[in-house]
Amino acid sequence: MKNKIYIHFSVDDVFKSLIEVTDKKIPLKKHWFFSQIYKLWKKYNIRTGLYIFYKGKINGKIRYLTEVKNLKKQLKNNWIYFGPHALDFKSPPHKFKINDQKKHIKKIYDQIYRFAGQDNLAKKVRLHEYSESFELQNLFKKYKVNTLFSTDKNIGSHRLPKKYRDDLVFTGKTKYKNIYFRRTDFRIENLDTDIKKNYIKFSNIFKKRKFVTIYSHEYELKRKNIKKKLNDNISLLSKKFELISVKP
Repeated sequence: MKNKIYIHFSVDDVFKSLIEVTDKKIPLKKHWFFSQIYKLWKKYNIRTGLYIFYKGKINGKIRYLTEVKNLKKQLKNNWIYFGPHALDFKSPPHKFKINDQKKHIKKIYDQIYRFAGQDNLAKKVRLHEYSESFELQNLFKKYKVNTLFSTDKNIGSHRLPKKYRDDLVFTGKTKYKNIYFRRTDFRIENLDTDIKKNYIKFSNIFKKRKFVTIYSHEYELKRKNIKKKLNDNISLLSKKFELISVKP
């Protein structure tokens, strides 16, 4: 009998794909990015959290979430969940005053509600550059967010007091200022090409706890070697453990 392991999978820096399916009228399940996410759902029952920008430059022109078409009919079964990442790639929340952070987050949520609906809101969010914006706890509560992800670096956290930082490093989670934090464990791009070596890394995590947080980036998943790494490592874990997808 396989041991149960809880897995959270998410993708950062999501924006261009939302514009592409809108401009080119491509169904989500047939788009190069979203089709990968859908296959994870169909094959492994893994739900994916997508953390999105409000705007970005595409083909020399600034585009906005306001342009994304209504996707509600394509999001049945809740295989994708959306959450805020940042205003854009160059504007991580931690670079702004709290009131400006709130404005940026709200602008993103206004559009998520519009094109995806409130049934597809992520409850766990990774802000750009691992911004630990615990000052936004009340705003996040409004959007049903209960957890922020911290860095995958050895430090565990950049802003939390030592006690909470140590909790993250040793247990993978902590609670500070009435909001939970979870440590990000593995970035797909940084995993070894030898999945046996990765299995050792995963096993070391599972000796301490029964949950793991894995993530990637939209632009990285266009590369064949990163696609392969994602599929190979999820396949490996599914063979060794009973994977329980944590709702994003």
